[in-house]
Amino acid sequence: MISNPIGGSAEKPNPPAGGCSLVISDETSELPIVSIVGEIDLSSAPGAYSTMWQTSGNGKRSLIINLEELDFMDSSGLQALLRLREKLRARRQQVFLVGIKPPIEKLFRLTGFDQLFQLFPDADEARKEIHPTQ
Repeated sequence: MISNPIGGSAEKPNPPAGGCSLVISDETSELPIVSIVGEIDLSSAPGAYSTMWQTSGNGKRSLIINLEELDFMDSSGLQALLRLREKLRARRQQVFLVGIKPPIEKLFRLTGFDQLFQLFPDADEARKEIHPTQ
């Protein structure tokens, strides 16, 4: 597992107030998981986007984005996810969002993002969507 802190600690994802850390697991697999920990806002969204894009192999792989440790997201975070989705779709890849907390899920419903992204309770359910026979 690789930790890429964006305003956080490399040892354990424990971001300071207003910051976020991205924890990447299964980085070499066909479907890596990027977990966002903390808050994604104007100051952290560009770095978060860059890390997610690089983890996708610059568009060569789909991604699972785990949001169960995400406490806050503003429009900058939504824009980063939308940009990632559009760039991956252009390369026939997808973004799967998992573990969304109720306040973030409400934000997605209010903005219509729940219609743009595939939302799953956890990574296992997302993997079943991709590989239904497994």
